[in-house]
Amino acid sequence: MKIHTRQNRTGGLITLCMILTLTLFTPLSKAQAESSGQETSFSEAELAQMLAPIALYPDSLLTHILIASTYPLEIVQAKRLQSKNKLLPTEQLMEKAEDEEWDPSVTALLAFPTVLDKLSEDLEWTQDLGDAFLQDEERMLASIQTLRHQADKADSLAEMENMSVSRVDNQIIIEPIQKEIVYVPYYDPRVVYGHWAWYNYPPVYWAPYPYYVRPPYGHFYWNSGVHISFNYYFSAFHWNKRHVVVVHHNNARHYRHHGRIVTSHGAQRWHHKPAHRRGVAYRSPAVKHRYKSHRPSTLYSKQVRQADRHAIKHASTSNKLHSKSIHTTRSTSVNNLSHYNKQIAKQREQKFANQMHHKRNMQVSDRSVNKHKVSNHQDRTQTQQRLKQASSKPSHYNRAQTRSSQKPTHKAHNSSQQNKPSHYNQVQTKASHKPTQMRSSGPSNAKTHHQKNANHKSNSQRSNSRSHTKQRD
Repeated sequence: MKIHTRQNRTGGLITLCMILTLTLFTPLSKAQAESSGQETSFSEAELAQMLAPIALYPDSLLTHILIASTYPLEIVQAKRLQSKNKLLPTEQLMEKAEDEEWDPSVTALLAFPTVLDKLSEDLEWTQDLGDAFLQDEERMLASIQTLRHQADKADSLAEMENMSVSRVDNQIIIEPIQKEIVYVPYYDPRVVYGHWAWYNYPPVYWAPYPYYVRPPYGHFYWNSGVHISFNYYFSAFHWNKRHVVVVHHNNARHYRHHGRIVTSHGAQRWHHKPAHRRGVAYRSPAVKHRYKSHRPSTLYSKQVRQADRHAIKHASTSNKLHSKSIHTTRSTSVNNLSHYNKQIAKQREQKFANQMHHKRNMQVSDRSVNKHKVSNHQDRTQTQQRLKQASSKPSHYNRAQTRSSQKPTHKAHNSSQQNKPSHYNQVQTKASHKPTQMRSSGPSNAKTHHQKNANHKSNSQRSNSRSHTKQRD
């Protein structure tokens, strides 16, 4: 058991040492790769993909495009100058461009606004084209010839009516019919080349150029040609040797046709000028060291950027996990506090509800007691009122006695019954008969009642006589 544990420990230490050495010496491996000249070159499919929209251009224009693509910043500057001076003629525009000290191929593209637009709009494609041309010029020219042969097999080159297509030593050369007028064709690379061999790398497709017209037959669109009145023919392809040839073009602003530039006097192979690069980084380390550039290559900078992005993503994920853990702990603590606060709030609400319920019960009980008191008081007052009324009214027996005592008087005085007392007098008589008087003897009450009736009759007769005398008067 001890032996196995020791072996496991030594194996773990070895793996840790390997990881540390890989992490420490990866920058050195990148630097060694740059110094040794190792680079990732473009494949045949990638070259065909980027060259598809321009491979069927005339040779003179195509050489200017390849040379100018190695100076992408000057292309952008030329496009700005051309957009500011759209109404100027080509000769005056070229004179302005001479003051900018650009490469002659960049100034030559000012006469072709459609081409300059595509180069300045799709800068990534332009920079890849220039880097591939600087990296391996021979492979670039060989890829152009393969595309032209592919279009020739598809019978597309027979439709180029404004261009002359010649074949010399199994090399297809495309030139303008008239040297003073250059036509720029537009075509769909997905159709012109027939069957595309690289399915995973489809050709670069551009939208149709403005003001271009297609004839009733063929796949090519054409516009009015560009009249050459400036120094344009100073570069050409040496197809047999697979490189670009240029002639001396200084102090020559006007049109000058050199015939065959490749065999002309003073022709030499084109060389890249890093001064016109204007600080733009090269793609491969080998090209960087070839032109003694101190800026890091774009490939290395891409790797560094990818490593930085990976580190940032790793840091962001770790931060997210850490923040999630903190958030979960905070949320749990907050949830605990909220649960505790909710319990306290519920207890307070329950206590308050109990107090309110107790107060309501007390109020209801007080109201019931008060109602009972009021009802008892009302009953007492009603009983008292009834007793008072009962005491004030004569009894049934006394009424009978009074009626019996009053009968002979009414019989004796039948004549006086016609003059009965008024209601007011009856009320007075009833009020005068108190319970004490009702208990007294019947004859005395009858006499007093008779005397009062007689007096009342005499008073009524007197009042009537007075009223009759007043009427007479």
